[in-house]
Amino acid sequence: MILTSRLKSCSRVFLFFMILLLIFHYTSYIFLPKDNLDSSGMKDISANGILSEERNTIDVLILGDSEAYSSFSPMEMYKQHGFTSYVCATSGQPLYYTKSLLERTLKDQNPSVVVVETDTIFRPFMVSEPITSKLGDIFPIFHYHDRWKTLKEDDLSGTVNYTYNNVLKGFDYSTGIKGLTDLSQYMKATEQRKTIPMLNQYFLDRIVKTCKDRGIELVFVSAPSPVNWDMAKHNRIMDYASGQGVTYLDLNLEPSIRIDWLKDTRDAGDHLNYTGAMKVTDYMGEYLHEHYDLHDHRQDKAYLSWNQSLDNYQKIIQKK
Repeated sequence: MILTSRLKSCSRVFLFFMILLLIFHYTSYIFLPKDNLDSSGMKDISANGILSEERNTIDVLILGDSEAYSSFSPMEMYKQHGFTSYVCATSGQPLYYTKSLLERTLKDQNPSVVVVETDTIFRPFMVSEPITSKLGDIFPIFHYHDRWKTLKEDDLSGTVNYTYNNVLKGFDYSTGIKGLTDLSQYMKATEQRKTIPMLNQYFLDRIVKTCKDRGIELVFVSAPSPVNWDMAKHNRIMDYASGQGVTYLDLNLEPSIRIDWLKDTRDAGDHLNYTGAMKVTDYMGEYLHEHYDLHDHRQDKAYLSWNQSLDNYQKIIQKK
């Protein structure tokens, strides 16, 4: 009798949670943006522009924070070499979000190379943040609960259709100039190692494992930035990359790029402007072209949209 009563109680609890999960599932679908437009409630629309790209058409995925989106221009690399790339970068991107963007992108894309800009590796975050983020991945209502004010009838039953195609492919174009004169501490020699926070280490390990499991070449890249980068960080990333068998390029130590810190930065050495980004992009495009089996799609009819984007990209650059 007691056992039967307990089974009934457990069944009620189980049924309650099943109903709760179904409610979360349905309401999450309602709150999920049905397009990747800002007007549809989508967040990080530049990074999420990748959602409208045709399946399995991205050769190189670039992840990271603002150092990534201010340093690499995918359309310039396509113009020079013909391989496709996209910068899924966001301001202040924490590593758990980097991992989430990687895993989400791999549902629709099969890149040959993943580039992680290393500034994000050292950015600390609270233990609650990745938990909340994961809940939002499973139940989008946690990410988009504030959309309740702008919900439309289509949100109740409409299908998801991503239409926003980012011509810049995630690159942040800026012609602003604010130079840096004091470079006395920039990449000053030291044997010290900057500590990677324990939570960051966990998510970094997961990113490396995901790429290895998928047979994707992983490349760590440190974009030029006197404000954000130093030799202690370089030493730590070099140690980690060597231990994991990951390629590491520190462009702060690459003299051939010839960054002019009086002219090639938009904010006194924090981020590159357009002229600085072109120098970095030229180097990265040539490196990726030489070291990886990336196909030239410029004459491929299946990539006609990329040629159209290139035309529009060049018009934007010329206009600005």
